[in-house]
Amino acid sequence: MRIKEILKESGRAARTGIQRALSVAPAAAVMISSTAGATSVVSQINTLSSFVLSIIQAAGVIVTAWGVFEFANGYQSHDGTQQTTGLKRIIAGLIMVGAGTLMSMLGVS
Repeated sequence: MRIKEILKESGRAARTGIQRALSVAPAAAVMISSTAGATSVVSQINTLSSFVLSIIQAAGVIVTAWGVFEFANGYQSHDGTQQTTGLKRIIAGLIMVGAGTLMSMLGVS
């Protein structure tokens, strides 16, 4: 008689365990799929970030060239203001060109 009670109780425990496992399974599946979606979104954001960074670097090359021209023009005409402005543009352009390195040094990307 005692064996029948033990089997009956163990059957209830097994059913309860199976029911609990099945009730948690859909939540686990949602968590896994949401993680996969987040990875996709993060990769797209990283792609956009690298695209914007390359545009900034290209603009930096243009600004640097403009600054060199302006500094040379100011040096030829002995205009101190134009030389200073040219040097500022050269420095700003070099910062823009090195923006990717600066961002990685700061730990942003």
